[in-house]
Order: sequence, then C-alpha cells, then structure tokens
Amino acid sequence: MAGSAAWPAAAQAPGPPAAEPLRLEAATGRTSLAGHFARLVDPDHALTFADVLRADAEGRFEPQTLFRGAGQTPDVHWYRFDLLRETGAPADWILELGEAYIDHLDLHVPASLVPGPAASGGAAGYRVIRMGDFVPFSQRPMRSRLHATPLTLPEGQPVSLYLRVESVSSITLRAAVYAVPAFAGYQMTNLLFLGLFFGVLAILMVGYVALGLLLRDGALLAYTGYVASVFIFYLFSSGIGALLLPDMPGELTNLLVGGSAFLGVAAAAGMWDRILSLRVQFPILHRIYAGIRWMGILAVPTAMSPAYSITNPVVLTVASLSTVIGAALSVRLAVKNPADTSARFYAAAALAAVAGLTVTQFTVRGTLPVDLMFADPYQFAVLVSVLCLGSGLALRIRRLQVERVRAQEESAFATKRAEEQRTFVAMLSHEFRTPLASIQGAAQMIELSGEVRTPSTQSRVRRIVETTRRMSDLVELFLSADALDQGALALKPESVPLDLVMDEALEGLEGLAGTDGEPRLAVTVGTPDRPVRVDVPFLGVAVGNLVRNALRYSPPDTPVRVAAGVAPGVVSGAAGGELVIRVADQGRGMSPEEVERIGSIYFRAASSQGTKGSGLGLYMTQRIVAAHGGTLTVESAVGTGSVFTIRLPGVGGEEAGTATTGTAAGRLPAQ
Repeated sequence: MAGSAAWPAAAQAPGPPAAEPLRLEAATGRTSLAGHFARLVDPDHALTFADVLRADAEGRFEPQTLFRGAGQTPDVHWYRFDLLRETGAPADWILELGEAYIDHLDLHVPASLVPGPAASGGAAGYRVIRMGDFVPFSQRPMRSRLHATPLTLPEGQPVSLYLRVESVSSITLRAAVYAVPAFAGYQMTNLLFLGLFFGVLAILMVGYVALGLLLRDGALLAYTGYVASVFIFYLFSSGIGALLLPDMPGELTNLLVGGSAFLGVAAAAGMWDRILSLRVQFPILHRIYAGIRWMGILAVPTAMSPAYSITNPVVLTVASLSTVIGAALSVRLAVKNPADTSARFYAAAALAAVAGLTVTQFTVRGTLPVDLMFADPYQFAVLVSVLCLGSGLALRIRRLQVERVRAQEESAFATKRAEEQRTFVAMLSHEFRTPLASIQGAAQMIELSGEVRTPSTQSRVRRIVETTRRMSDLVELFLSADALDQGALALKPESVPLDLVMDEALEGLEGLAGTDGEPRLAVTVGTPDRPVRVDVPFLGVAVGNLVRNALRYSPPDTPVRVAAGVAPGVVSGAAGGELVIRVADQGRGMSPEEVERIGSIYFRAASSQGTKGSGLGLYMTQRIVAAHGGTLTVESAVGTGSVFTIRLPGVGGEEAGTATTGTAAGRLPAQ
C-alpha cells in the first residue's frame, strides 16, 4: 500500500529525527536499525504516547549507535526508529524485533503503514501493534519466531515509528528491517541453527538418561537434567515454543523460561558436585553446592511473579560464582591428572560456560552490543559446554568400566589367594594337632608323676599344660571356623529343654565372681522346660562366646545379664516359636562403624585392645546362628555397653521345623 502517511495533529507530530533515518534501497535485503534510532527511559511508567511525542519534540530522545542491553530493569523504554524508502525500493517491508522473550512490545506506527486489520488503537493518526510474549500468538501481526510486523512505506518520505518496551526479564532489544523475499531466507537460516541446537540436546538427553538409569549414576542423571533445562529454556526463550503452542499465556512462558533457568542452576550444581567429588574432596563446597541446588529449586515459583526481578539476579549471580569455582576446580583436576582425558573435557566445558556467562552478562548490561553475535552468546557457549561434558562423561563411563573389570580381576585374585591361605592354615593346623597333644600329654604326666617338687618348676609345668591347651583350642577353632565357612560341618538338632541348653552354654561361667565376690552372671530363663530343637553343642559354643566376651570386655565389678525364652506363635513363616537369647553387658561399647563389622573374621573392636583374643569368636557365633536359620544382632554405643541377641525362628517346640542333619559334631572350643 503505497502513498503518504496520514500524519497526526501538529501537537503530536514527531520532532526532527534524533538519529539518521535508515535508508531502504532496492538492493537492501536485511539491514539492522543500529545507529538509526533514539531512546527515552520512563522509570515511573507515567508517559502516555502523547507525552512521548511531546518529549520527542523537545529533543529528549537520545540517539544510539548500537543496540545495548538495559539489564533486568522495571523501567519502560521508548525507542524511535526513522525509515526512509529510497526511490525504486519496494514498498513492502518487514520489521522484526527481538529477542523473543520480552513481555510487552507496543509499536506505534502511522495508520497508513499497516495493511489490514492487524493494527488497532493508538493516538490520532497512529495505530498500536501489540507484540510480546504476553500477546497470544494468533493475535500477532505475523506468526514468526520473533516479533515481526509488515509495513508499507511511502516513497521518499521519512517515517517515524515509536516502540514501547516493558518486561520483567532482561531487555536486550535488537531491530532489523527485511525485504519481503529476504525475510523467509533469514528465518530459514535461524531455524536451521536452532534445529541443529535442539537436535543435539535431544540426542544427548535421550542417550544419557538411558545410561544414567541403567548405571544408576547420579552424575549422568544430573547432566541429563541440566541438558533438559537448557532445552526447555531455549525452546521458549527463542520463540520456538510460541510456534508449537500458539496461544500459551505469557505467565506460563515466564514460568517455563525462568523456572527452567533456575532448575538448570540446581542441576548444574548437582552435576559438578558429583563430577568433582566435592563430598569427599571439598566437604564445605559440597554443602555450598547443595544449598545452591535448593536455592534454584525454591526460586522456581517466583518466575511468574514480580519477585522474579529480585530472585533472578541473585540466583544467576550465585550460579556464575559457582561456575567460576567449578571451572577452577576442573582445571586443577586436569592439571593434577594429565592422563585423565575426561578431566580435560570437564575443564573445557567449565571454561566455555564461564566465557559464555561473561559475554552474556556484558551484553545484557550494555557493555557489549546486542548485535555482536548471530544469536545469544551463551547459546553457543552452552552447546560447546554440553558437548564437552557429554564427551567427558562418556570417557568417565569407559574408565569406570575398565576399573570395574580390574576390580573384578583383583577380587578374583584375592579370593584365590585367600582360598590358598585357608587351605594352608587348615593343613598347618592339622599338622599341629599331634605335636601339641604330645607336648600336653607329656607335661601332664610330669605334673602327675610327683617328681617335680620345687614350686617354680611346678609353675612352669602348669604353664606348659595351659599354653598347649590354649594352642590346641586355637587350632580346633581355626579348623571349625573353616569347616563352618565351607559348609563342611552339619548340624545335628535334637529336642532339648531350654534350661539344659543354657546349662551347656554357661558351664563353668556362672560361678565367676566380680571384685566384690558376687557372681557376675545374672541368668533368666523363661519357660525352662520348653523343648527347643537345636544343635546343643554348637549353640552352646555360640552363646558361650557371647558370654565370655561380655565378661572379658566389661569392668569386673559390673554384671552380665543373660536372658533366654521362647516367643509363641508363627515366626518368619516357620512353625513353632522363636528362641530368643540376649546377652547384655556394661562395657565400653562400640561405634556404629565397629557394629557394622561385627561377625567379620578376625575383626576385633577398639574396646578389645589389650585383651587376648583371636577375632574368631563372634565370627563362629554368627556362622552357627546362621546355620540354625537365625540371626545375630547387636545394639551398642560407645560408653553404654552392648546387647547381643540371638533369634532362632521355628525351633521352639516338638513341632518345630527340622534343621539340616548330618554326622554328629563334637563341641567346639570357645574363643
């Protein structure tokens, strides 16, 4: 639609151009409005369009040479653009404004420049074209990724356009004018780049979420969450989301863009926490990064409220600092481990992110021009960063697989060595039996012969007898532990009254007195006549080991309480009652770490230091209890003593389930 614009009344006529008009020629395809516009800031949101025209006439618009970011500001920004269509140039043009993620873009144009009914409202002689992500996509003048509108310009006559910009997000405006044939080509170029960008992110998401779930790897899952947040952020901040969901409310757009940015901060913090092993290497930083994760998550609801103007700068500042720290630590890791290729990829990813954040912040705050790059500088940086991170994590998976294979080989070798050592110890123990028995027998004969009369010699002979007895017991203990571990010793259960079982277990112990002369053992047997089906000798060894340990490792003036009874009913799906035996002492107790190791072969707690023992007693007790189908539990804390509990389900009564039978086993010596 060619012709002259219908200019507004003189009182509202635009003033002289504050900047040189943009000249549109026949050869023009695309040209930026940089250097051809002026700006007026309205911090109070008080200016009407008539006030703006008056301010323009008074020369209050400031000419600008480059488009520069205004930062995240509540101020309203007014822009004046001047266009001049040269002779021979086409009449129809397209004005494109960006970025896509701006709340309100109200373009005031002479009514004659806007074809069709798309423009409405405005002052006398002007129409208002409303754009921005708060305007439903279907109501925009053109359905494009950014905010675009067609214009029909008069030939040889300057035209002034006024743009009002308001947004809760950062204002980084750029504007360009396209010839109609060139517009489609430039849009295609942009969409190809974005298609490549989103395609790479989608492939990374699908691949790494599958790997993360398969391997149950927190670093891979955190990386996937970070990539997903980047995907969602740019999907809607770039305007692609508006193409896919045309009438999505602006508040939802704000939530998706701002919320995904906050969740990206949380995911990135979790990812670097795991990649750099902060929990182990830097516990304080681990807690700081955990706090950053929670801060990002808790800030998500503010993305669709006025508080976003406060939370966004705070979260992004903290995220920038954490990224710099992560970059420093990743570079340190790469320097300390030059052979670790994945560390170099982590360092490259972190440095790319730092570079992108730096350029983006300089652009948003106006230090660098908005038109410096084809797209958001951080978009390039984040693409490089996620590719480097993905490569580093892939190498990490490969390294973990190699380490897992090596660990399996080392474990197999250690198992083989342990088996060889076990065989050697068993063979050696067998060889020790005969000479020890000979020494003990000879010493006993000398002692009984009466030929040794001096007290010192008698003491030495008794020491020989006692020492060889202990050595013989230790040999039998080694052999019995090995047999239990290999399953070579079978139980021979029989139905015996409970009190007889306890008598067998506590034989020789009940009379032990403390420092005050009183017996230390306090024994309680509930339903003593109740029959239980157990291997009496073996169970006696198990209970005896617990009682001896309690007496040995608790102060001599403290009691050791032993309680035994049969709980009625069906326990663990087995017929009969459950035999429960508890041994409680008032010793020094054990730490949680020591409690976890109870039952490990040769393990002795710190509280046993200075007291003789082999570390096999509890190991054998646990094996014997397990052979009966029961459990051994311990409750202990440092300074409060310990309570050991044996539970044997389904043994309380004649009807109790049968246990594994086999050849008779002799009573094993206690530790």
